[in-house]
Amino acid sequence: MNAIPNRQDLILKLEGIINNTISRCTIAEWAFNLVDDDTTYIEDTVVLDYLILLGALDLPSTDQDYLYTNDDLKEWINQLSKNQRNINLN
Repeated sequence: MNAIPNRQDLILKLEGIINNTISRCTIAEWAFNLVDDDTTYIEDTVVLDYLILLGALDLPSTDQDYLYTNDDLKEWINQLSKNQRNINLN
């Protein structure tokens, strides 16, 4: 059984990709395996949605290296950070 990540974990993974300390392929495989694991229940739907996106991080695009750019990843970090703050307020 895989450890279920939280929103902060996802932010750290995204920052690692942007900073070139972890590969897109590594994160895509990790995320895909979590989503594909029938024994893992991910209660936080925001985390699940972003894991699905992360599973596609290494997909190529016709007009750029990857389907999702670093600008996309930065936007995801912003959205996850906002969502994290909303949870902390409740």
